[in-house]
Amino acid sequence: MITHRNLRQGFRACTLVFAAIVAWFAFRPTAEVDAGLPWDKANHALAFMVLTVLAGLGWPRLSAAFLVLIMVVAGVGIELVQGLSMIGRDADVLDVVADTFGTLIGLLIIAVVGKRWSGR
Repeated sequence: MITHRNLRQGFRACTLVFAAIVAWFAFRPTAEVDAGLPWDKANHALAFMVLTVLAGLGWPRLSAAFLVLIMVVAGVGIELVQGLSMIGRDADVLDVVADTFGTLIGLLIIAVVGKRWSGR
């Protein structure tokens, strides 16, 4: 039987795995970077949308404001690391904007899913 606790644990595990995948893409050298979606900012928005949805469903008691804070700090942290010369990447403030946009879309998805689940 699938319980709410089991679902939360599953979403938590998926969040951690997906975060590791995002980190791998973010920190590998540019020579190995694939295009992904046609526009780099769409890659950022999509990744943070998925992270937000997974985290929001895995830790449903987190407030939306705290979830946004976590995601913005993660996005800024990624860009700071990418700005290090040893990484061979470039930091871009617009990537953080795209990350934040994806986070807000993720929150919207969580709100819609929450309303549908509570209505049943």
